[in-house]
Amino acid sequence: MDLSEPTSWRVLAGEPRVDVSGRLIGGCLDVVCHLAGTPYGDVRRFARDHEDDGVIVHLENCEAPSLDAARMLHGLRLAGWFEGASAVLIGRTGSPERAGVTQDDAILDALGSLDVPIVADVDFGHVPPGNVLVNGALAHVVVDGERHEIRQTFV
Repeated sequence: MDLSEPTSWRVLAGEPRVDVSGRLIGGCLDVVCHLAGTPYGDVRRFARDHEDDGVIVHLENCEAPSLDAARMLHGLRLAGWFEGASAVLIGRTGSPERAGVTQDDAILDALGSLDVPIVADVDFGHVPPGNVLVNGALAHVVVDGERHEIRQTFV
């Protein structure tokens, strides 16, 4: 694995400093978008079950062009995936833009009205280094200047 490329998380929505905690839930957008509305994708219930801890939704886009990603994110939003969320983390992607719509445009079109921080280019998913976020783990996320940190606790 080549870790020579510099990375930088970006806060797309919300205050520039992020300090949130919650249970992680999410995965690859290309896959989980098909779970919305099924018992396996009932994130609204997961959020209710963990309302004392809070919920952090994490998604990454493996291959979907920006317009497809926007549709997938709108579908998840309409299915309640972001209700009760403390933040949304978006992993880095190499997926293309379409019709002049960037991946950031797609994210903000679908999720920009949420009243939570949205952090993009986080180091998880299909793009190296491909760090792993564990669904159900209690996470603490900090984005503050050069400090970009996720701590997962398995309790």
